[in-house]
Amino acid sequence: MKAVTEAWTRALKAREEDAAVLTNPADIYYASGFYTDPHERLLMLILFQEGEPVLVCPEMERALVETSGWHGSIVTYTDSEDPWDIVKKALHTQMPNPFRIAVQKTYLSVARFERLQHIYPGVRYTDFERVIVQSRQVKSPEELTQIQHAVDIAERALEIVAGGLQEGVTERQVVHQLEEAMKQEGADGAAFGTIVLFGEKSAYPHGVPSEAQLQKGDLILVDLGARYGRFCSDMTRTWIFGGADKIALERLELVSEAKAEAIKACRDGRRIGDVDKAARDVLTEAGYGDHFITRVGHGLGMDVHEAPSIHGGNNNLLEAGMVLTIEPGIYIEGWGGIRLEDDVVVSRQGGEIMNRLETLLSK
Repeated sequence: MKAVTEAWTRALKAREEDAAVLTNPADIYYASGFYTDPHERLLMLILFQEGEPVLVCPEMERALVETSGWHGSIVTYTDSEDPWDIVKKALHTQMPNPFRIAVQKTYLSVARFERLQHIYPGVRYTDFERVIVQSRQVKSPEELTQIQHAVDIAERALEIVAGGLQEGVTERQVVHQLEEAMKQEGADGAAFGTIVLFGEKSAYPHGVPSEAQLQKGDLILVDLGARYGRFCSDMTRTWIFGGADKIALERLELVSEAKAEAIKACRDGRRIGDVDKAARDVLTEAGYGDHFITRVGHGLGMDVHEAPSIHGGNNNLLEAGMVLTIEPGIYIEGWGGIRLEDDVVVSRQGGEIMNRLETLLSK
């Protein structure tokens, strides 16, 4: 963790910024080893171009910070205190007259930005997000191991629940079964709200599970992920319940082919937009281009949705060690939708699939 703060401090110097004020709990964990969901309370990491880094947190979290491996200063406050008085003192002690301060514009609320401006009204505020994104995109071997555990847990849960599906079960009941199975298999929780959609509802990429009941011939779309430690998995499978018709099977095979082509394109040094194009070309050539209404995927790690965004206009390059979701789909209102999603590690040879569960299954 110390290596992260040192790298970010070097970035401050290179960018000629006096300090960085960070407020995203996942990024603070990445740099400090300490994680908490602060709810409405203030959690802040302050890095200085010159000087010791400071972690600001509630007093009740001090003991956990001290055992997390954090190497900088700890500044705490009680619920009866205004934390911004503590922040002002911590900032002014090491940095009385800054010129530029970096913040995370995506995560810093307007209300908190106004409090920061009140402390330093004449300062120029810049965005530090790109530095953090570049640090987190390429995963270490230890991070890859945790993501693999999260993938394995989600797959075991899906196998358990899919094996017991019966006609008449509701989407919500299957959601509860999956999330309970993930916990039983070792997950710290679901990585996101599990999606289970039957029949025509599967045409909506982020449809909301309901009391809809499973019927023979329905498509079953399941999008789930487990959280293991601080890392996530994210996978989707689509089945046909009670026997598949020819059209559904053809579309399943087509989406599977599109996924395979995109995974081949997950190669170190390749343009990110080419990954989306590889899948989109398959579906477009087959006449389904207008029914592939999403990007082909996104980065995965401590957050379910991380950089990079894998769409056709992304001209940045892939790097070995990135973890991506590859999830092409066909969505047809009035019929249903098919999405197949794997978690993939970028390598020099192409994508290395972390999933083992087959994509072409029927129930």
